[in-house]
Amino acid sequence: MPVEPHYKYCPVCRSEYTLIATRCIDCDVDLVDADALPAEEELQSFPPASELECVRVAPMAWIRALSAALQKGGVAHRVEPATAEDAPEEQRPDAFGDVQLFGLYVQSEHAPPARELDGTIASQLLPEEAPPLAEGEEEACPACGTALAAEAIECPDCGLSFG
Repeated sequence: MPVEPHYKYCPVCRSEYTLIATRCIDCDVDLVDADALPAEEELQSFPPASELECVRVAPMAWIRALSAALQKGGVAHRVEPATAEDAPEEQRPDAFGDVQLFGLYVQSEHAPPARELDGTIASQLLPEEAPPLAEGEEEACPACGTALAAEAIECPDCGLSFG
């Protein structure tokens, strides 16, 4: 696709945006000028998913969050439509119900840090996957950090509702 200087582009999906746009609505990443786009040859040289390690199979919102975190860390990755069978053994993508699933794949050397980032996202999105609290440690509101009682259904500071 030829690039035009009077547009901004998503560095992940290469979608075209007007100059006033700042983020890609699909990939949730900052847009770049045409001269900052990776060369087509560079994009095509990244291995196919079959040669990469699958980090997560999940709905697009989860994959976007993980993709943005990896992009900030400079980790190249690939996102493709996937099925529950493509997921790593320890994951349960069928728990998401009947939604479109996507897989996020990285090169083997980037798999450990990518899985660590994914674990952080998992603990925020799936409370049952959060590590147990240490003795004497209190729950904290994910929005404002206020300490919460274990039975709290709403944050007393910011009003965020749980459950």
